Amino acid sequence: VSLLPSSWVPYVQLARLSLPAALILIYIPTLSGVLLAAILARRGGGGSSSDVHFPASWWYTCIILLIGSFFFSNAAHAWDDLADAPIDMLIARTARRPIPRGAVSRPAAFAFVVANALGAAAVLLLGFPDPAAALRYALPNVLATAYYPYAKRHTYVPQLVLGFCIAWGAVMGALAVGCEPFTLGSTHSVLRLALDTPLLLLTATTTTSTAAAAARPIPATLTLGPLTVSTPFLGLFTALTLWSAIYDTIYAAEDFEADVRLGLGSLAVLFGLRHTKTALYALLACLVAGLVVCGLSAGVQAAAFYVLAPGGCALALGAMVASVDLRDARSTWWWFMYGYWLV
Repeated sequence: VSLLPSSWVPYVQLARLSLPAALILIYIPTLSGVLLAAILARRGGGGSSSDVHFPASWWYTCIILLIGSFFFSNAAHAWDDLADAPIDMLIARTARRPIPRGAVSRPAAFAFVVANALGAAAVLLLGFPDPAAALRYALPNVLATAYYPYAKRHTYVPQLVLGFCIAWGAVMGALAVGCEPFTLGSTHSVLRLALDTPLLLLTATTTTSTAAAAARPIPATLTLGPLTVSTPFLGLFTALTLWSAIYDTIYAAEDFEADVRLGLGSLAVLFGLRHTKTALYALLACLVAGLVVCGLSAGVQAAAFYVLAPGGCALALGAMVASVDLRDARSTWWWFMYGYWLV
């Protein structure tokens, strides 16, 4: 940042590009959607789900998605600061953000949002195989992202709204490589990639010296009225949503007293600092379950997946929740900034 023109620095701060943790957090779910699409496509073609092959064009798509994530992250963070500016002025920690301190005017911030939103839209139109579908699938996230700054004014679950916005990257990542994670009123590519046949979950039972396998069907898709959802993507989406909600709740604990004073909601305010960790452990259990469902319904048999993904998240996030002191601003800030790298 020190190498940039001084006039650029407030906009870098507005977009949370120094450090680029915010961009990485948005890009990781997008990549996970591409990876899951590769697993489902491999299995749908008769290959092993543990032998994942990326077509050469998919590597190019990953670069396009990084560019799209860059524009989306810039627009989303600038919009959040723009909408929150009146509140940020009243909180010591946020009063030095670019808009409250006067380094970026509100019209300039809005122009920055629009410019980056147009950049993200251009990626959808030029970088996706079906631009019309890309715009259609992006709409729920656009609406959720626009609402997110206001969620704490109306609800106690802004962290879940944020989690939805971040997890939606997995949907767009899959769509960019031609896999639709859900459909309304039709059954096409998502069903072929996620397989029309149910997956059999094998549970080992022991009789004398012989291990017998009992099986029960797990559908690869779930149907609710006109909506058909890929079960692996539903599990992944749930896990990503809760992943974001957990670390953002730790972040929200830093502003607990200010939020209570201003009448703002958060999961920390909802449960109180005394019971917030209990709630986070419950969210973590659901996150782990989502990853297990994702792996099983996608036909992943490699033990390494279950050790590293559900097991690794349980250990890393569990250590974060156990170690953070929610009443210490330095502790919550450190774990918010660096703890996600463990996951």
